[in-house]
Amino acid sequence: MPTVQEKNKKERLSFFVNSELSNKVNRISKQTNLPVSEIVRKALQNFIDQVEKEKIETELEAGYKANYDYYLKTQEEWKYADKD
Repeated sequence: MPTVQEKNKKERLSFFVNSELSNKVNRISKQTNLPVSEIVRKALQNFIDQVEKEKIETELEAGYKANYDYYLKTQEEWKYADKD
């Protein structure tokens, strides 16, 4: 079972950005009083969340399409169920 320290362990990432992006993130850092590292963490998390959401949506769509004939047949079978 992971300890709290292991769960919150941080790792350093290093990467380069162009000067335009660097200027923008530094400006936002000053405006929001957030360190650049926090802005980058939030941006990375938002990107990961979006990619994972899109993956789930794609998988759901594929599942619905794969089961379309079944849903159509079921709908037809229940077509008159609520009619008196």
